[in-house]
Amino acid sequence: MSNADHANDRAEARRRNRLAARERAEAEALGITPEAPAATTASTATPAATGGLGFRVALRSSAGRAPIRADLAYLPTLIRTRAFVLPLALVVVTTVVALQPGVLTSNIAQLAVQSILLPPAFVVAFLGGMLTRRGAWLIGGLFGIITYAASAIVGTSDAMAAFPEGNPVKGLLDGITANIGNPGAMLGDIYGVAAAGVLAGAFAGWYGRFLRAMSPNQPTERDRRRMEAERRKGKR
Repeated sequence: MSNADHANDRAEARRRNRLAARERAEAEALGITPEAPAATTASTATPAATGGLGFRVALRSSAGRAPIRADLAYLPTLIRTRAFVLPLALVVVTTVVALQPGVLTSNIAQLAVQSILLPPAFVVAFLGGMLTRRGAWLIGGLFGIITYAASAIVGTSDAMAAFPEGNPVKGLLDGITANIGNPGAMLGDIYGVAAAGVLAGAFAGWYGRFLRAMSPNQPTERDRRRMEAERRKGKR
């Protein structure tokens, strides 16, 4: 086979890989898990794609309408994944530490409360959204409400006495606890933090899809072991 034929074969393989990567990115943007390609023999297998999509293609493919009904049906599974468990553990630990006497005199503890507990808690919503491939907006909304409740617990505790007067974190916590006992105001607060959390989670989900579309499609260690086992099996 001539060099020109080799060049044509490589160009055709790259074109097929780009099309397959674009289809996978569009499917992930719609919350659809792409089907695994059919297994091929070692002699006819095409090398895996190592390049990501272009910026404009990745930007378009990562944006799309959220499958709301499918995500709601996925919620019972979602709350058992690390996308929910890890941020929840972070919120619980921060709340427990903040309730300890005298801890909130520390600037580090105040920063943790401000970053993790005060709604809409962009940090935990973004973390959860980046750890899941579907339902990121649900993660954000849930943690908007969860962090609101955690802030109310800290704001009504004796730990607030550790704050000096005029502290901005204390002012934010006082603003949350001021509406406790007023159902209308509390519902307004909960609606606001849930909506802000949904936006934060949706942004994290989009950003995660964008990064996956832009990044090289490298196989994981588990995939490499499986391919190696299949290659050895094919030689027998």
